[in-house]
Amino acid sequence: MFVAIFVPMLFSEVTEEKSQYIPPAISDLQNFNSPIVEVAPGVGGPIDELIWGWDEEPEEAAEPPEPVQITRMNKLNYSNAIFPVFPADISSDFGWREAPCDECSSDHQGVDFVPGAGKDVVAILEGLVVEAGINGGYGNWVVIQHIVPSIDEPGEFEHWKTLYAHLEDGSIPDNVGVGSIVEKGQLIGKVGSTGTSTGPHLHFELLIDGGAVDPIPLLAEYIRIELHENGSERFVRYE
Repeated sequence: MFVAIFVPMLFSEVTEEKSQYIPPAISDLQNFNSPIVEVAPGVGGPIDELIWGWDEEPEEAAEPPEPVQITRMNKLNYSNAIFPVFPADISSDFGWREAPCDECSSDHQGVDFVPGAGKDVVAILEGLVVEAGINGGYGNWVVIQHIVPSIDEPGEFEHWKTLYAHLEDGSIPDNVGVGSIVEKGQLIGKVGSTGTSTGPHLHFELLIDGGAVDPIPLLAEYIRIELHENGSERFVRYE
């Protein structure tokens, strides 16, 4: 005979406790044989992401604005003179240069204009013709004397001479001779290549009280300057 014996089982409620990880102290770690490895901060991720974020691109530096060019009246042109030719393109400036030919000067006492062969050459101011004809290396030339009020000494006058050389053969008008009075802008010849010359051009000189000076600052009507954002200015050229 089978006898089943039932023994009541005791069930106890088991509460599962969540464990919390507590890192060991440095002093505890020192008891291990393995050395402590220090990790440099910031290592492990793309540097661009740390600085700029996932979707942002670094902003490019703004380009500085282009300087603006303007023209102003040239206050150095106190005589109201004009250029002797138009256009007033220059092939050789006033001053020291590499001589373009064996007979040409290195200390260039004038300016060479190259508007083109046969272009009109005019007097820059009213004046008295003191030379006209042929003069050696200058070729066909005209020299005009001018009386100009002084800007430095009010009531006084400066004595200017202007020299126009290498004029085309036969281009000096009959009314432009020694002793003639010419008006500002009056035709006195045409651009040529007579005398010591490497090609058609006008060699022009300006002498003030007997000394040769750079004529361009005293003849230009305007100066062109460059204006920068910081308020500074830079000279570009005379016009």
